Amino acid sequence: MLDSRKVGSYISKLRKEQDKTQVELAEDLNVSHQAVSKWERGESLPDIAMFPKIAQLFSKTIDEILNGGENSVQPKFTHAGRIVEEISNQNTEQVAEMINIGEVNVEELVEVAPLIKASTLSKVSESIDKSIFDTDLIEKLAPFLGTETLDSLVLQVEEGNLQWERVTKLVPFLSKNALEHLVDKTIEGSIDSHELVRIAPFLGRAQVDKLVRQVEEGNMSWDVVQSLAPFIGSATMNDLVNQVVEGKLDGNRIVSLAPFLSREQVDRLVFQVENISWDIVQSLAPFIGRATMDDLVNQVVEGKLDGDRIVSLAPFLGREQVDRLVLQVGNISWDIVQSLAPFIGRATMDDLVNQVVEGKLDSDRIMSLAPFLGRDQLERLVYQVKK
Repeated sequence: MLDSRKVGSYISKLRKEQDKTQVELAEDLNVSHQAVSKWERGESLPDIAMFPKIAQLFSKTIDEILNGGENSVQPKFTHAGRIVEEISNQNTEQVAEMINIGEVNVEELVEVAPLIKASTLSKVSESIDKSIFDTDLIEKLAPFLGTETLDSLVLQVEEGNLQWERVTKLVPFLSKNALEHLVDKTIEGSIDSHELVRIAPFLGRAQVDKLVRQVEEGNMSWDVVQSLAPFIGSATMNDLVNQVVEGKLDGNRIVSLAPFLSREQVDRLVFQVENISWDIVQSLAPFIGRATMDDLVNQVVEGKLDGDRIVSLAPFLGREQVDRLVLQVGNISWDIVQSLAPFIGRATMDDLVNQVVEGKLDSDRIMSLAPFLGRDQLERLVYQVKK
């Protein structure tokens, strides 16, 4: 690629050799002196039409300007100047012909591409023999080509020979239609999940959902769904949840998508507690809604759900929910109360102490909670012993 600093430094050197100011050079070229200043500092390059004028003004070749005056045996640009000159004169077909017959190396077109407008470069590319293009060349030209031309080149070169590790580098420059076409061609499973992660942000929702359906049909691995999770549509996610509920999809798989499930979807899964593994409910705990967690607590209180199960959700229960369970001490195992001890509120712990003081609760039980009792609560109990 052109080195703007080297080109700018060379223009500065040539200007000084002619004892011109930046203002005088700017007047000679009919540009602002600020533009000349930016060239010489390497902050920008002259417009492509300006290179022939600069070369003529300083009695140099365009290639010498492009090479920054480099005098090595093999300068970086040997024929790029011809490309620049022809494009300056709007001779796009001539540039293509020079490349087609090997008079100019196509790599030199790549080197000067940053100087060429997308529309002009597209015209040149459309006239170049398509056999000259390969993925490597297209990748180099991609940032400078018009989208329609790039789409055409990629779809042609990649026909029947998709190399996704290369295509993913082109994705930001392709149209959505071209990208979806490429994905459709490899829908049977040749796209690596890591590559999908790279292209997913550029896919349409419909295309993502189509890929997920391929997983459902057994044509792709579940890794693909996990990679696409942030981009899966609500309707498709609902379908996956339904499959778990209906026993058609392993519930452990849906857990991997938990951060991307809606609260409603998570709650629907939890309500199937009798049909799915409790391990799945535990894994979904951080995403369970308050109302659904209240329902689980109620089921324990009513004896419909094993209290040991709710203990596994303790870190995600609200203080109020924990206290409701503990106040059911007559209906649930004391082991459950012990397990919930770190989460019991002060007021509820006071109530348990009062029950001991009033003889309603075995004092041996309260001792198992000693590490979680406050100093004043312990002192109240000790005072009762003295009495």
